[in-house]
Amino acid sequence: MDDLETPYSRRIARTTSIDEARHSMRDLYGTALALVADPPADFRYEAAAVAHDGFSAATLRFGGSCRSGTESFPDLVVAHAAAGRHRWRAGRESGPGSVPFLVPPGRDLRVEFSGLHIRTLRIDGDTVRRTAQALTGAESAPLRYDGINGDSRHHALMIESLRFVEATLIADPSLRDAPLVRAQIINQTMTSVLAAFPIVDLTAPRPTATSRAVRRAISHMEQHLQDPISIADIAIAAGVSTRALQSAFQRQFEMTPSHYLRRMRLRAAHEELRTATDARVAVRDVARRWGFVHAGRFAQLYADQYGERPSETLRR
Repeated sequence: MDDLETPYSRRIARTTSIDEARHSMRDLYGTALALVADPPADFRYEAAAVAHDGFSAATLRFGGSCRSGTESFPDLVVAHAAAGRHRWRAGRESGPGSVPFLVPPGRDLRVEFSGLHIRTLRIDGDTVRRTAQALTGAESAPLRYDGINGDSRHHALMIESLRFVEATLIADPSLRDAPLVRAQIINQTMTSVLAAFPIVDLTAPRPTATSRAVRRAISHMEQHLQDPISIADIAIAAGVSTRALQSAFQRQFEMTPSHYLRRMRLRAAHEELRTATDARVAVRDVARRWGFVHAGRFAQLYADQYGERPSETLRR
């Protein structure tokens, strides 16, 4: 079993012991949570989770009827009850778990549920602030948590993001060896969180990106091509918001920064396939190493760019 404090780790738990379930939940969320089952004989618990650099995602299943809660979470928690009955109260807010909800750090939580399947995210303050900085271009954008659930929106986007994280990061152990792919999924999920919950004002005016900012962005891409950087990282390095950077790349290159970075990584994948001498090299492994999740999509992009399929380049 991996330790969640390592840079990237996975954890699996399955038990009918309430004490063991409490221990698992404490490890997942960094705080002690109460857990009462009624009747205890019906209780079942399953959990699967991944953690990486200030971000963790978990999917939990409970059999039977339960009550749980904590006086305080150390980090921001986002949750959605995908199945079962679930009601929550956090501070002065409350609602059904069938609608995605956010529990701010330091806020108490009380929940009642039965037959539950719930997906959650745990995000530390530095990760929240870094994402906010990238989206706004402001080094210290003010964060707002009061009444946040009452103003939440884009519920379908948040539900789909949590489902996708479960189907990829949590369910696919091979992503342990695909840091670029992991980073893309995490950064897309973080953007969904700030789109769904108005922690930061994304409507405030932002400065436009200059050609110098674009050059800084491209230089950062070149220096970190094999690193799990995000568009948020690139925008921060360029000193502008992600929206301003996207507008500048559209004006100058008629493509987004994401597409520009993908083209650079596609070129790197082409070079790796072209010069491969090891017969054990597989197209799928090369694709994932350079940040391409789906082998079929990678093959199509590759053929559009180079006029042949990646497997043909590899066989030459």
